[in-house]
Amino acid sequence: MVETISPVVYGTRARWTGALALHALGAAATAAAFGAAVAAAAGVLGAPWGRAGGAIVAVVAALYLVRELGGPPIAVPQLRRQVPDWWRTYFGRPLAAFLYGAGLGVGFLTYLGHGTLVVVTVGIAATGRPWLGALLMAPFGVTRGLAPLAAARSREPEDGRRLVDRLTSSSGRVRGALNAAAMGAVGIAAVAAASRATDGWSEAAAAIVAVTFGWAAIAKLAGWSRWRIALAGYGLPPSLERPARWATPVVEASVVLLMVLQRERAAAAVAAVILLLFTVALVRIGRRDGGRVACGCFVGRNSIDVRVALLRNLAMMVATVVAWAGAGPDPALRVPTGMDLLPALLVAGSLLVATLTVWRTAVWVARGRA
Repeated sequence: MVETISPVVYGTRARWTGALALHALGAAATAAAFGAAVAAAAGVLGAPWGRAGGAIVAVVAALYLVRELGGPPIAVPQLRRQVPDWWRTYFGRPLAAFLYGAGLGVGFLTYLGHGTLVVVTVGIAATGRPWLGALLMAPFGVTRGLAPLAAARSREPEDGRRLVDRLTSSSGRVRGALNAAAMGAVGIAAVAAASRATDGWSEAAAAIVAVTFGWAAIAKLAGWSRWRIALAGYGLPPSLERPARWATPVVEASVVLLMVLQRERAAAAVAAVILLLFTVALVRIGRRDGGRVACGCFVGRNSIDVRVALLRNLAMMVATVVAWAGAGPDPALRVPTGMDLLPALLVAGSLLVATLTVWRTAVWVARGRA
């Protein structure tokens, strides 16, 4: 991106400055929208979570801080995708600069070398305040959007290539130190906030269960081929494997839906059954093959050690039990009637319109790429 948005590409300094402004604007807009969406979703799941939320942020910050200092290679969630190069020729340079920035604003969709964004995102979720999420995430987008400033002195095409080579080969110690300092600051702030807050362990556990199962369901649907390969590794009979392909992500998504509908005990019960079934399957594979097992639950990982998977399931089972124990009795189911039916119809209509919009946009973008 530094090489693409440079004075060499745009010809004049004025055009490049305008493109840089559009690039930063696009990145800031999507970053702010992402921060607001994360906080709003966390609010639906009960955020802020009091002392529990602060403790979770502090633990996540500590884990990634240790990683930054040379500790265990904790995974950083990311899709590892490049923004499409064809946008530059199809949309024109000004609009392409904005779209490139918009694609970079949500950092998890591209490449991340540090866990700082993960820590900040968890911190934003713990606040449960959309306006604060937008305010805290926007600077990340602006920083990424202004990265092409490094190419301000480029005069020839070769200058851009040399700049990319220099950035690639440069030492990451300074960046690592800055990111470590930022994560340490977030962790300290989280500990201070937790010391003044009330308990919220059951609500936080319910949110962890919902996010984990929602992430697993989305990963399976987005990486369908990988999920099919992973499921085939479990050695299920064909009569069970075929329905399990669709049933598993659907049931996982139902955990999120039940949590949103404030039926925490029902959601925890469904989650416990899923975890129990997966644990039995992992034990069976461990006895049969040992070592590693194909993983289709989370983006960016093709296999996982059986022992690690079992420990992960155990941790999730603990969270599920805490969520179930701290939740009150689920409200009785009732069919909405009269004016109560209107919000449900509006939500269903909005989801239908959003689905159709995404589908038509995907078709349009595919045609433009072709």
